[in-house]
Amino acid sequence: MSAAEEEKGRQNARSLKLLTLNTWGLKYLSKFRKERLQAIADRLSSPASAGDEYDIVALQEIWCDEDWQYIKKKCQSAFPYTRKFMSGIISGPGLVVLSRVPIESTFLYRFPINGRASAFFRGDWYVGKSIAVTLLRPHYPGAIPIALLNSHMHAPYGRGDSSYSCHRACQAWDFTKIVSALQKAGYAIIQVGDLNSRPGSLPYKLFTITAGLVDSWNMCQTDAEKRMSFREELATMDPKDQVLIGGVTCDSQLNTWRAHRKRADACRLDYAFIDPSTVHPFDAKVVFTERLPPPFNCSYSDHFGYSVEFNVAYEDGYTHDHSISTVDKLSVLKELLAEIERYRSHTIPYQANWRKFHFLLSIVLVIAIHVGITFAANRRGYAAVLLLFASTVIGITGVVNGLIWFLGVRSESRALVEVQLEVEDSFVATKDE
Repeated sequence: MSAAEEEKGRQNARSLKLLTLNTWGLKYLSKFRKERLQAIADRLSSPASAGDEYDIVALQEIWCDEDWQYIKKKCQSAFPYTRKFMSGIISGPGLVVLSRVPIESTFLYRFPINGRASAFFRGDWYVGKSIAVTLLRPHYPGAIPIALLNSHMHAPYGRGDSSYSCHRACQAWDFTKIVSALQKAGYAIIQVGDLNSRPGSLPYKLFTITAGLVDSWNMCQTDAEKRMSFREELATMDPKDQVLIGGVTCDSQLNTWRAHRKRADACRLDYAFIDPSTVHPFDAKVVFTERLPPPFNCSYSDHFGYSVEFNVAYEDGYTHDHSISTVDKLSVLKELLAEIERYRSHTIPYQANWRKFHFLLSIVLVIAIHVGITFAANRRGYAAVLLLFASTVIGITGVVNGLIWFLGVRSESRALVEVQLEVEDSFVATKDE
């Protein structure tokens, strides 16, 4: 065996394989939730083939404790090191890490800008979307320790204001700061999860230009044809090619939970961004595309999984080299500042003004109703009951909207100002480089 072959064998022996998967674990809302998550745990604990064996697993949307307890118990022999991140008003961010590599330490960073408190029916704000940081010990002597950043960013719910593009952009900005700090601390960065951002979007550019990370899918596609990933290119492909060539993980017609979507809706939202100075991916695949056996005959989740196999550099054999042009960095920062300014000048005033108006109008109406109850009761006995009921409803909704205006909208506005100031500082510093 040649020296080159021996070295390749040593690298393969030291390689790690990672899986990221959004499990769609919403209680009451996700169909066959319990059965699907148990099937995922069974597959992770007892892989049918070598292709299903993973060293590190990052899951999203594990929101039910019974699902987590099953996964943890079922996978304890295959993955002795586990962590579920708990912070959040209702059930936590739903982020889980399973690992064969020993965990050194963990911490959770909750996004300060994460939807609006008024959008209780969407839930992003209440679950506390976050970045779950897991610091792993070196998996072989001399290797750089890995910092795994697992996240599930704010979801889009429509066009315009409902897209929450500003919130995701600000969350991506937070990512860049944490990545920078961990790089300076000497960690090999791997950023994974359902980031709810298409390739080429502003968050994507913040990851790849501002933070200097690289999309592992693109790095593993040596064929120029397989580098196609943008929406207009994906829309022309067959659904199978969308997965195989475009790396589609969401809204694929091959997914039973999304089979009704248009072919043009298919997109790539699940990623593994890596620091190319320290992490060297050599194989990437879209996985968990199969269906559960009868009687379910459904996909494992409404997302497909994403898997990447990689090597980590030696501790004394690397240098950080992020050759991103200053012009590109400034362009992305300008785009982020424009996104924040649009939200602050349109959405924030709209939300603040109508909620404040509703609150003040409610006070006037409640006083007027209490005055009018006496006169109404003299004419119709039941009128007093109806007016009291109306007064209660108006009073409660008015107070709630008043609190959202005074606490929620004002807090969101200040958090946006803080991000804007941070970006402006970075813009000046980049310009002076």
